[in-house]
Amino acid sequence: METPYRADNLTQAPLEHYLGRLRTADASEIAGRLGLEWDGRGFALTVLGEEKHVNFPAFDDEGWTDRWRILFGRWLLEGKKPAPMREFVTYSQMPWGETYNEKFRQRCILRLAGTYGFRVGVYRAICEAMGARRVQASGECYEFEFMPGLFVRFILWEGDEEFAATAQILFSDNFPDAFAAEDRVVVCEYILGEMKRVGAAL
Repeated sequence: METPYRADNLTQAPLEHYLGRLRTADASEIAGRLGLEWDGRGFALTVLGEEKHVNFPAFDDEGWTDRWRILFGRWLLEGKKPAPMREFVTYSQMPWGETYNEKFRQRCILRLAGTYGFRVGVYRAICEAMGARRVQASGECYEFEFMPGLFVRFILWEGDEEFAATAQILFSDNFPDAFAAEDRVVVCEYILGEMKRVGAAL
């Protein structure tokens, strides 16, 4: 019998898949591979400087949307502790980056430029409120530590009446240790979502 279409199939089916895998996963193996501490109930994570908790294996903590459960569930199952970074690279320079680069450009780079390209003061205020480090570079560059040892730089060039706003996003080159190409898109969407939330409160 064919499974009926549901509006939440894009998230619900993958979520059920990864929650099913987590139910049979070994907590000690996850802790060792990712360098996490297992407290007997779950794992403590640091995301954008905030302490978060994942009940294991249920992953039913409040505050996690289904999309973020998928992202961090995949990380728990498939990621590994990142090696020390050496440099920053573009999305397309990482494994499978060329395959997903247009999706990344549409969903992340154009969103960053379109949202803040004519509101650079707001962009600065949000980044600083989130604890991002300002980097001396061409354009307005802020560095976020997404998770310990994993860094993302958002760079914005202000638009005016003559030129459109532009943006770039760079990753520490150890990101593929932790997140696959499609998940690196979602990582930046997570940061952009947090920027929106913080901006609404300023």
